Amino acid sequence: MHGNRKAFQTKSSFCQILLTTLVIMSDQIHIPPENKLFTVAQSREADRFTIDEFGIDGFTLMEQAASGAAEIIRKEAGISKKGLFICGKGNNGGDALAAARYLSEQSGHSIHVWMCMGSENLSADAEKNLKLIHKLIGYQSNITILDSSPFNDPEENNYDYIVDGIFGSGLTDDVREPVAGIIEKINDSGLPVFAMDIPSGLDADSGLIRGVCVQGSHTITFGTVKIGFYLNGSDKVTGQVHLVPLPFPEYGMTYDSVLINNRLESTIPAIDRKAEHKYDDGVVHIIAGSKGLTGAAIMAAKSAWKSGAGAVILYTTENLLQIYEKNLPQIIKKTVGNPSDDQFKPGHAEEILSSVLSKPGVVLAGPGMGTDSETRKFLTELLERYSGPLILDADALAGFDELKDISSEQKKNWILTPHIGEAVNYLGMVFDKENDSERLAAAVKFSEKFECSIVLKGNPTFLIHYGNKKYITGYDTSPFTRAGFGDVLSGTISANLGITHNIPVSVVQALLSGHQKYNQLAEDDVFGPEHLT
Repeated sequence: MHGNRKAFQTKSSFCQILLTTLVIMSDQIHIPPENKLFTVAQSREADRFTIDEFGIDGFTLMEQAASGAAEIIRKEAGISKKGLFICGKGNNGGDALAAARYLSEQSGHSIHVWMCMGSENLSADAEKNLKLIHKLIGYQSNITILDSSPFNDPEENNYDYIVDGIFGSGLTDDVREPVAGIIEKINDSGLPVFAMDIPSGLDADSGLIRGVCVQGSHTITFGTVKIGFYLNGSDKVTGQVHLVPLPFPEYGMTYDSVLINNRLESTIPAIDRKAEHKYDDGVVHIIAGSKGLTGAAIMAAKSAWKSGAGAVILYTTENLLQIYEKNLPQIIKKTVGNPSDDQFKPGHAEEILSSVLSKPGVVLAGPGMGTDSETRKFLTELLERYSGPLILDADALAGFDELKDISSEQKKNWILTPHIGEAVNYLGMVFDKENDSERLAAAVKFSEKFECSIVLKGNPTFLIHYGNKKYITGYDTSPFTRAGFGDVLSGTISANLGITHNIPVSVVQALLSGHQKYNQLAEDDVFGPEHLT
């Protein structure tokens, strides 16, 4: 008896090792250029590498950036328009000056240029572009360089659009007067605003506003998309983001994060279960529910089933079985313990572990499971002996202190899916709840410390794939904050992971599927988790 059991566990352990290899592999997803998010330092390094080591000079890069920007402005504003270009002293101003030249020469735009900080001490490339504009003016170009503020007589100027070329990524402090007042006048103008690379006043790493910020209708970013465009509600000032590609060699570029949006859906592998038998692949074991909290288990099980799992096995205490029999006819139910048990206890761990190992798959623990000490002891006893793919959600996170000492090799297969409150109260993360960049940094720190992956729910939602990339939702996730959505998400991730054995594919597809269903909903419908199950 014992010998057979040992042999069985050895075989199951081999299956778990195979799953481990698949689950913790590198991301292996093709990321479109528009979905690669860079920090300011990474963007500068790409620029430096291209100039210093690849041999393309900075002025050539500026010309290509300006040509692309001019084309976008022409498409959005039309031809033969009148534009106001407000330029600073750095390369951001140089980009705007070069774009003004292209629009004047190639699209018939009448251009007013205002060097709002003066024309002295410009960057080398900005100075070169200003000289080129002076040359064009000498040949009766329709470019005018203004000597005073164009806002003194706005009705006379009658512009169609404004180009913001004041500050770029070099801004390191809050915007002060007189530039702060200029930015306020831009925002009060009511005109379409095109920001060159970064809206002036926006911190391109954190998405925070440095005092005051240009409210762009469009942000035309050069070479790299900045991570700060998708943090701290900065979409309110970036408007539509356009990427102008620059000839940065791929091998000289390192990006920080991946943007999750509909564009990524076209390149990420589909969830495609090919197994011939229900237990061959895509098995989800759900350890969830307790007295008064069976709804969470039902939501998780339904979503796992609807997402294509080959089999969903729900573990329950016997006195809750009738609730699940009534609501989950398609789900396999396995009871544990005594008829009087209404929550999981340490004595249940052996029975559940044996069942899980007999049909290897993914374990989801937590939705509605309860947080009392007996349940936490049960979970610790179970997970100390389980090495396969695991999603810890909701109540299972309350016992994380007891799980910290489990081996790092086991935890590399874990995905924790806390919302903000659980991250702080159960996992001990420290961050300002109103600051996305702090929240992201805390999640990264936690993932690195405990060597596991994290889905930190919020708006935006973050995936920290341990040892690989970070992923950030690029759409409004606030509709998913109602009770039950977390249970649905964990069930969907579990099913996807059982099929793909790939963490980022599983999580990203789960997030995108919810977003798509929300977009398909009629405007007068109230969106709830039932729409996803």
